[in-house]
Amino acid sequence: MNPLVVGIMYPPRWDIRPPERYAADIAALQALDPRIEILECRYVEEDPLRTERGRPGSASDAALRARAPELTAEQRAGLSRIEVALVADLPFDVADLAPELRWVQSVAAGNGQLVSAGLPTERITATTAAGVNGVPIAEFAFSRLLAHFKGHRELDERQREHRWKAVFGALVSGRTLGLVGVGGIGGEIAKRAQAFGMTVYATRRRTDRPAPNVDRLFHPDDLHSMLAQCDAVVSAAPETPDTVDTMDAAAFAAMRPGAFYCNVGRGSFVVEKDLIEALESGHLGAAALDVARTEPLPAEDPLWDAPNLYLSAHCSSDARDHFTGVFGLFRENLARYLAGDPLRNVVDPASGY
Repeated sequence: MNPLVVGIMYPPRWDIRPPERYAADIAALQALDPRIEILECRYVEEDPLRTERGRPGSASDAALRARAPELTAEQRAGLSRIEVALVADLPFDVADLAPELRWVQSVAAGNGQLVSAGLPTERITATTAAGVNGVPIAEFAFSRLLAHFKGHRELDERQREHRWKAVFGALVSGRTLGLVGVGGIGGEIAKRAQAFGMTVYATRRRTDRPAPNVDRLFHPDDLHSMLAQCDAVVSAAPETPDTVDTMDAAAFAAMRPGAFYCNVGRGSFVVEKDLIEALESGHLGAAALDVARTEPLPAEDPLWDAPNLYLSAHCSSDARDHFTGVFGLFRENLARYLAGDPLRNVVDPASGY
């Protein structure tokens, strides 16, 4: 009986759960079929390279290829045997390094790393973890929105100053929220926004298909029209050639004066100098970024000192439970793979996600 070799390749430091939780997940995978052999074949890149490889066009970037870590003999031997892989990072041209590879499951919602490695191919299917982080990221984004409208930053300042002075927040009920991207994350944000009495607009290519908890859909070509009608906007869009630099000076100018903007999608979605200018001019009331074009964000970057900006280090998900969700999805997809059924979250080369 030939083994079905499943490679575990994501950075071990990302899984902060107790070791017994990881062991239980591995055992659950092995229980699906006696042929399954789990192979630890970790391949880890530095954070800046990982971010840059996520950008469209990086597969042909010679400078990025030169920065990729050299594979060890053990890694090459492992890649030569793996049929299925659970990954974050992947070597460039992985199809040539892994002749038995048939399917790659990412631990992340984005597919930039997969695409930069040359996937998907006719032989190799690629799937993402889209939806796994929907609830925690939606809670994070909505908490940023509430903090702004309820004046939490000002309340904290009064406490630090020992000043008993009222700061009255504003209602979110009755306001309009715009979502740029209404997938797994955007859908969860929409659900929470409607529960708070907000009207929800969203962009989506297929406007003929209704989206749950969304009052009106706009085609991406009509983004500026949607922005002009919203009191707050949250971006949770994938990174594709069509989404890079979407939120530029013209997009921020289209937003209502005093509106709130939040990005929990990809850093390349925002032209950061244009966002800073919109904040400095007062046209935007406030903004929140959980992602940046360069990560880690350099200490000298002007984003740190931008007025009325809530900044966080790509941590809107829940790291404690993320891999429980990832392994749940991977186990379901592996069962589908064994049965010859369609996999969830397959990357479509035509759409880029």
